[in-house]
Amino acid sequence: MSAAPDGQRLVRGAVIGTVVGLLVYAGLVLWADLDGVRAAIAALSPRTLLEAAGLVLAGYVLRFARWELYRARVGREVPALLGLTPLRSGLVFLAGLALTVSPGKLGEAFKSILLKEEVGAPVSRTAPMVLAERLTDLLALLLLIALANASAASAHGWVLPVALGLSGGTLAVLLSPRLGGMALAALGALGPLARLRPRAEQALVSTRALLAPGLLLGALVLGTGAWTLECVAAWRLASGLGLPAPEFAPVVAAFALSLVAGAVALFTPGGLGVTEGLLTEQLRRRYVEGGAAAEVARAGAASATLLTRLLTLWFAVGLGLVGLALHRRGVGRRHAADQAA
Repeated sequence: MSAAPDGQRLVRGAVIGTVVGLLVYAGLVLWADLDGVRAAIAALSPRTLLEAAGLVLAGYVLRFARWELYRARVGREVPALLGLTPLRSGLVFLAGLALTVSPGKLGEAFKSILLKEEVGAPVSRTAPMVLAERLTDLLALLLLIALANASAASAHGWVLPVALGLSGGTLAVLLSPRLGGMALAALGALGPLARLRPRAEQALVSTRALLAPGLLLGALVLGTGAWTLECVAAWRLASGLGLPAPEFAPVVAAFALSLVAGAVALFTPGGLGVTEGLLTEQLRRRYVEGGAAAEVARAGAASATLLTRLLTLWFAVGLGLVGLALHRRGVGRRHAADQAA
């Protein structure tokens, strides 16, 4: 299967995700009262918004550092990856963000397609980099939830055990030769999918290398740092709307739980709907506990959710579109130079 059709399907999925997002946010505003949302957002100072955006950007710097760790490791088996300059690698990393609004963020696998275009690296060798990113993201969020719950109880305790079960099961299959072999055997018994077994086996070997203890620890530190910065950004936004400021730990728990719930709901593009609904409800409860009237708390929670998702989801999509445009431009120039030569 060629890269172009794969990329086109991912782009179509991102477009669908964008439409779903617009519908979700329109429904959220109508539920919360448009005038109340306007009033809450108007109370937010531009400085707070810029500070939150800066925190999110710093988080992407940490994620890129993690991406470079993985690229260096996979580059031992695929030397062509080491030929990429940090700038070209950075554009591939950013371009993957353009398809963040895809089920389970699988659209970020688009990075593997771009790497194949750049240096001819097999997708089966680079896709484990994306899988390792998602796994360490999930583990980082679970760690933040555990730390935040030490001082903030959550009414949505089901998310943590479900996410732990999924991540633990995935890690067990990836790290255990026996369980991995059973999964490959099951794939081979699925008839039409049997032809994928050799690639899946190769990808499994590459993924195990990325989950080696030392590399896993470094990636987890970077991932936890990145998500902590986003949690701080979410707290700054929730505290800057002119409502009783919620404590830091409850907002961390609310934000991280909503993201994990969105990730667990693989059928939703970018967790749309699930993440927003869970985050809004938890923030509404915190505002009410702080003394806000019910209607004001509802409008404030919806506003905080909209602003948070604007910076932590759609800002990433915007950066990704810029990165994708610059990547395509660079690839076109190199192809033209090769043809001229």
